[in-house]
Amino acid sequence: MRFSTFALALLTAFFALNAHAEMTAAQYKKWAHADNNSVFAAYITGTINAYGWANGDLVARKRPQLFCPPQTLAIGNQTVYPLLDAFFANHPGISDDFPIGLAILRSLQGAFPC
Repeated sequence: MRFSTFALALLTAFFALNAHAEMTAAQYKKWAHADNNSVFAAYITGTINAYGWANGDLVARKRPQLFCPPQTLAIGNQTVYPLLDAFFANHPGISDDFPIGLAILRSLQGAFPC
């Protein structure tokens, strides 16, 4: 029984170390424009939504926003993809494992400063 428990713990640790929950720059460059119905597009949509919720919460608390888009602009994947493309073009030295969530935030901050 001890051996089975140890083997299961070791196996779990192995998979936990190799799991990557965040989308990377390399994945974005490979998949973003290829399939708008992919899990990667959903990841980007979720990240955009999360930043929108964070901004709304900051406004409610009377704190500075993360970025300040025009109120009439609905920000979605089709808004963010060109911003990300420009971000990576303007920063060619960024590593392939750069988190896409941080790239989205920096892109939005660059496009819509407060």
